[in-house]
Amino acid sequence: MIFKNKKILLHLFIIFLLFFGFKSNGDETQNTVEIKNPIFTTKSIDGSPYEIKAEKGLQREEFLDLFVIEAKLKTNKDIWIYLNADKGTFYQSSGEIFLESNIEIYTEADEKIFAEIASVSTNDKIITLKKNVKYQDSNIFISADESIINDEFSNITYYGNVKSKILKK
Repeated sequence: MIFKNKKILLHLFIIFLLFFGFKSNGDETQNTVEIKNPIFTTKSIDGSPYEIKAEKGLQREEFLDLFVIEAKLKTNKDIWIYLNADKGTFYQSSGEIFLESNIEIYTEADEKIFAEIASVSTNDKIITLKKNVKYQDSNIFISADESIINDEFSNITYYGNVKSKILKK
């Protein structure tokens, strides 16, 4: 009899978990709004413009999941920094963008940086790159585990296993 009661309790517990698990997933779906081709054009705290575009977005309460992203931000020195990624998350309140998968960052001066993960603070104009970071321009190739870009793209610091190659002309 005790074994049978435990078995019934176990079944009730599993049904309880399944019911509330599906209910919470349903609630999450109800609070999510799909947006096709979202575009955000705004200014950072210092007044520098930035724009974020994507093929698709999923708006949740405090953030927006983005897919196939094209973004750009302008430095105080009037240099545009362009960012592309397969997916990411944008927090409108803080102006932070977290990017992942096939990240490419480039400038009008033909500088390119690639990484697998990036964090962008649009207000501070600090870009943190992680995993398989690669920088290249016409004369230099650098690879590293991590990198931080600050001072409006004029200061790039590399960390971890750093390798560089400088081409002579």
